[in-house]
Amino acid sequence: MRDPYDYYITPEEYEIAEKNGVCASTLRSRIYDLCWSKESAINTPPIKNHLWREVKDIALSNGIAKNTFEKRIKLGWNLNRAITQRPMNSKEIAKMREQKKKRVFTNEQIKRARLNGIGYSRLWERVKKYRWDVERAINTPILSKSQVGIMAKEASPWSKMVIPSREERMKRRKLTYIAN
Repeated sequence: MRDPYDYYITPEEYEIAEKNGVCASTLRSRIYDLCWSKESAINTPPIKNHLWREVKDIALSNGIAKNTFEKRIKLGWNLNRAITQRPMNSKEIAKMREQKKKRVFTNEQIKRARLNGIGYSRLWERVKKYRWDVERAINTPILSKSQVGIMAKEASPWSKMVIPSREERMKRRKLTYIAN
């Protein structure tokens, strides 16, 4: 448990923090709200983001707001691209979505899958969701419930256990009779 005097900030500590670039409100916030130790609150300089101030004029002239710029930097865009590439309008977004919706498979691949009893949605699920290669997704037929059960039984560690039959258990059972 912390000592109550750990929360009291002396005027000397304010001066030391000011020399380290930490203003009084930041120091109070770090100690009272964020529960930092005094030493780290005083000695850790604040992270100041001067990047927006430097590129603000260029970004705003390209129609890029501060939040958009910060999000792009956070996503890993390089500085030049983040301030020069203008945001997309709704028509461009709709066009990009249409391109993403285009089919992944050729008509011939879809026909081969149908011959194996696999529909388009199952084929798409196998390739996109389960990361199967296209040929495996097309050529592997859908298993029936009984086939799935047999495969699960073979894979189960319980199937490797030897459980004696009822007759074998009855033979080993010791019977005691009470004679009158």
